[in-house]
Amino acid sequence: MQHRRILLTTLAILLSFSKHLAAEEVVRIGGTGMGTLLIEHLIDDYRKIHPDAQIRTMQPPLGSSSGLRALAAQAIDIAVVAARRDLPPAPDDPANTRRLPWVTTPLVFTGRDLGHTPSLTLEQVADIYRGRTVEWPDGKPVRLITRTEREFDTRALRAMSPGMNEAISIATQRKGIPFAENDVVNEQLLESVPASFGAVGLGQLLLAASPLKPLAINGVRPTPENLLNGSYPYEKPLYLVFAKMPSAAASAFLAYLQSPRILKSLAQQGFVPISK
Repeated sequence: MQHRRILLTTLAILLSFSKHLAAEEVVRIGGTGMGTLLIEHLIDDYRKIHPDAQIRTMQPPLGSSSGLRALAAQAIDIAVVAARRDLPPAPDDPANTRRLPWVTTPLVFTGRDLGHTPSLTLEQVADIYRGRTVEWPDGKPVRLITRTEREFDTRALRAMSPGMNEAISIATQRKGIPFAENDVVNEQLLESVPASFGAVGLGQLLLAASPLKPLAINGVRPTPENLLNGSYPYEKPLYLVFAKMPSAAASAFLAYLQSPRILKSLAQQGFVPISK
């Protein structure tokens, strides 16, 4: 009987110790700025289920490529990356990792002071990037905000049409055009620069309660519904990349991110699940 009490006491101590370790385990997440904002939006809800959970996002945002490098160096546990849906896993994915499709959102064109321009054709957008259109109808100079070549947004813009691909090449050579280093800076510039113009994820605007209004392209509004039905084809998908054998804490958070309840709730923020 004495041995049984000792055994039960020992098991209770070990269980308490293991729970303490789980509570102390930090899940580190980095990657694209929009993905980081989305994770931060969900952390408080997750802690309602797991009060002791420690989820930390890397700030400032790392970007997709740097997020993958941080994952390879084991500096983070989960990378949230933007990638095209029609391509296989990127060759720069770290070894011994998995990539899961998560959510996508319309990639929209917007800017400050554009109430006079509710809609553009894609060719008109290309002319802005080419530098052929330098003024808005009200006479204000167009202030184009670009992204670097390594950013997903730039690659997505190039893929929209041959004309856009050419226009982006021209835009990268234009002098005096500001560029944003990450999603957060991109949104800040679009909100603060008068008569600005550029591309950003719809979900990011909704998460940040941004005053920016997305423009219709070729007469089609950039809504999640139009993205799903294929009438608005421009998007910014997010993928989750993590070790093939993640920690218990990381596994629990990954399961939460992919749960039907969370995927349904994200629709209110402009995100829809990526069909697997």
